[in-house]
Amino acid sequence: MKTKLTALLIFFCSVFSFAQTENTLKTIPEFSFVKMQSDGIFNSKDIKKGKQTLIALFSPTCIHCQLALNHFNNNYDEHLKNTQVILVSEYEAKDVLPFLKQHAPKFVDNKNVELLYDSNYEFGPIFQPTSIPTFYLFDKDKNLITIKKGSVEANQIFNYLK
Repeated sequence: MKTKLTALLIFFCSVFSFAQTENTLKTIPEFSFVKMQSDGIFNSKDIKKGKQTLIALFSPTCIHCQLALNHFNNNYDEHLKNTQVILVSEYEAKDVLPFLKQHAPKFVDNKNVELLYDSNYEFGPIFQPTSIPTFYLFDKDKNLITIKKGSVEANQIFNYLK
């Protein structure tokens, strides 16, 4: 009987905690991260007005990040050139830049792309990702359009781009 009660309790607790992790993001939240390709801080107030914005959490050690960013790189001119792209990583520029130069070179030294370092691990509490990579697409008015996770779902973002 104790085993059944314990199993039931674990089940209900896990269901309750899963329900609590649902992302409630509706618009671009306030944030600030360190710029990787220049000095200073980039924050949510620096986002260009009148443009769609794609914000992504990625890691240079993640195979799904490699696949997704490579796919975005290969389709940049067709789909992303009119979108502001903000790539955020918990890794420093010394790790991120070689990764991007190899897998997504169109994102390096690009005026439409911000490469940001999350030095204080604030992305998680602010954006509530459940996996890496996670991509957040916002419209020109900063309203959330969609959230996609992993290399496969990331490809679906092209369906939402204008």
